Amino acid sequence: MKKAVIFDLDDTLISEDEYIRSGFTAVSQFLRDMYGWDERMTARQLYDLYLEDPKNVFNRLLSAHDIRYKDNEILELVEVYREHTPNVHFYPDVKPAFYSLKDKGIKLGLLSDGYAVTQRKKLTVLGVNGKKMFDKIIITDELGRDYWKPDPRPFIMRKEAFLADWSDMVYVGDNPEKDFFIGRD
Repeated sequence: MKKAVIFDLDDTLISEDEYIRSGFTAVSQFLRDMYGWDERMTARQLYDLYLEDPKNVFNRLLSAHDIRYKDNEILELVEVYREHTPNVHFYPDVKPAFYSLKDKGIKLGLLSDGYAVTQRKKLTVLGVNGKKMFDKIIITDELGRDYWKPDPRPFIMRKEAFLADWSDMVYVGDNPEKDFFIGRD
């Protein structure tokens, strides 16, 4: 029997797209106050630019509106995006799965990349307060950028915290490029 299940957060337990839309809404509110732009139209433009290419979305939006900007102005938009209070929700099957696993005595962990302030805000909105849902949480950014997945250290930390062998644990993630570390003893 497994001792622990460790989950990724984005696109595993919640929709990253929901977070992105939420962030663009926050930025569009900021730009409404700054330039008087229509908030809904701006949020839509941001999302369309993101779908086109996720790089330099804010730069491209301002350029499309013939706004001359400085790097610090883009950084301010990035800060608004990253530090907004997100409108995110667990996928519908997440909480029932958690309760079922907990009822079986299985420990739950979270191992998530992303900027610490952003990930913590998501967890706050989701109502994840320490041991109520997860027995152990690692936000890799809090350890340092070099701990981001697929670095093995956060996985090893989970293994040691749960006093488990690799065969006693299951990791649930969505991205084979970075979410999976296969340990060998």
